[in-house]
Amino acid sequence: MADSLITAEVRALIGQETEPERNRFPISEEMAFDVADAIQDPNPLYVDSAYAQRSRYGGILCPPLATWKDIGPPIGYFGAGQESHFQVPLPFNSYGLNGGADWQFLRPVYAGDWITRRFRILEIYQKEGRSGPLIFVVRQETQTNQNGQVVNQAKRVSIHRALPAAQEPRQAANVSDSLNTVPVSPPDPGVVVPPPPQSVNNGQRHFEDIEIGMELTPVVKGPITTTHLVRWAAANGNYARIHWDLPFAQLRQGLANVVVNGSLKNQYLGHLVIGFTGDEGWFKRFYVEHRGMDYPGDVITASGIVTAKRERDGFGYVECDVGLRNSRGEQTASGRATVVLPKVGQSLPLVWEAED
Repeated sequence: MADSLITAEVRALIGQETEPERNRFPISEEMAFDVADAIQDPNPLYVDSAYAQRSRYGGILCPPLATWKDIGPPIGYFGAGQESHFQVPLPFNSYGLNGGADWQFLRPVYAGDWITRRFRILEIYQKEGRSGPLIFVVRQETQTNQNGQVVNQAKRVSIHRALPAAQEPRQAANVSDSLNTVPVSPPDPGVVVPPPPQSVNNGQRHFEDIEIGMELTPVVKGPITTTHLVRWAAANGNYARIHWDLPFAQLRQGLANVVVNGSLKNQYLGHLVIGFTGDEGWFKRFYVEHRGMDYPGDVITASGIVTAKRERDGFGYVECDVGLRNSRGEQTASGRATVVLPKVGQSLPLVWEAED
């Protein structure tokens, strides 16, 4: 294999944009409910129409990290939906792992909105990983509503890796001898696992209430099972096989087990931050890096701490460090969140400008 995989053909992709792609259906109350149910986030703005109508938003919202649903994606070798956005001409079969993203949320997304998205490739670069060369593809995603208004944008990082020769596809006859045993995730037969504790609504936080060092109320998810992963796949439409197909994950991709979706872990962090922000605040920006894998059986805790507060254009901005840690003691995601909290007596706008 060549020392550098960034060929002229690969480099030529930088700057290219996809054609605008409109979703097959508008966002519906059912879609918002399904996403909230799959991530176990009972926020009434997503699931209670009467409550949402009385709120400053005036209607049901879609969770801001789940405004696109892959409906009927192509089913290719790598799994449904995994190849549908772009192709990178690399000299190996490459599976795009979620490396992280930087989101900006610019206006609410409502039930009834039609979402259109497009991508632009910003950067492609190579690093050496533990298992060999890694290709990083950085893309800018922009989502607009039916009025052409930008609702969010995200700078997304996909990581592509070559598979060692020993992990190349095997004949079906040898598969049963090649799988590694994994523990069956809880619960055991006859054991009923209670739902995770619900966040207590202590009222709207204001900018004046915030102190540096204040901890966000942790959000605990799990023990994670493959059922959680399949429910999330059904809610957001991405059935990538490393999240539910154990033989595929082990034999085709060299993974220890099926892995928890990066997009689902993002939702857990979103649950944490939006719970801290409250109905009257605004979740403005969210940056996350995925640093490890979580598996069925893990309990995942989202936590955060306030690191800074500042005033800008008359609004109160609060910066938080956030992260995910599993019950095996591993930190598998880390990032930063920016929220805007109302000052006492202040009402925040619902439309925000993008930042650099």
